[in-house]
Amino acid sequence: MVTQLKNTSGDYIKIQSGESCNLTGTVKSTEGVTITSLTTFTVTLYDATSGAIINSRNKQNINGVNGGTFTSGDYVLELDSSDTTAVGDIEDDTTQDRIARFEFTYDDGDSTRTGIEEFSFKIEKMKTTIGVGSGANEITLTVTDSSANPVAEATVYVTTDLAGQNVVAGPVITNVSGVTPTLFLDAGTYYSFSSHADYTFTNPQTVTVS
Repeated sequence: MVTQLKNTSGDYIKIQSGESCNLTGTVKSTEGVTITSLTTFTVTLYDATSGAIINSRNKQNINGVNGGTFTSGDYVLELDSSDTTAVGDIEDDTTQDRIARFEFTYDDGDSTRTGIEEFSFKIEKMKTTIGVGSGANEITLTVTDSSANPVAEATVYVTTDLAGQNVVAGPVITNVSGVTPTLFLDAGTYYSFSSHADYTFTNPQTVTVS
């Protein structure tokens, strides 16, 4: 059975795609006694849905190597960006399950024993941000309501198409005057899309940069 990992506060953990983290735990025998000496200690890291091996960690030795340490029964496994990057076609703001399978052997004084434990944790792909653009011209956009009053904290993004798919700047947030941060766009025709929980806007608005 796979155990979902928790942090030191007891909350289920969620790792951002590409974020470094450490997995820690204590190795115990079948009797529940802490094992202070291991013969072998390996990890297999894989995506729960596809079964794809992550970062070549397939029964990889972590007994004092490859980011793993083991001292008096306690282990630490360092995971870096290549271990936690989301795999496959995953949408922004969604998660996928990553599995760490630990396998270990030890001598109980009578025979060589084998233990296997699997732990899962969420990998979250954060929203892809475009920022303020990278063009040669500096512009700002102002968002107003139907009475021409400025709308603060409106979300604005700019695209090159009427459908709003090819985003080249934003999302950004307007200030108290309804003005966006400075956007950097090349000369051409663009389309701005605005949204706010308390207002309805006519989208898109044509923006000409020259």
